Amino acid sequence: MEVKDMLIAAAIVVAACYLLYHSVWKKKGHCQGCSDGGCGGDKSPAAKK
Repeated sequence: MEVKDMLIAAAIVVAACYLLYHSVWKKKGHCQGCSDGGCGGDKSPAAKK
């Protein structure tokens, strides 16, 4: 492998780790539209009716 290939591979690994950290650990698995820890379920507006 050339140095360029190793840099590209390292950039991909860093980006994947950032996305994993941001989506799993930082938000503890919440989706983008949720602030209370779940998507849908009993807390949705339709379920409250």
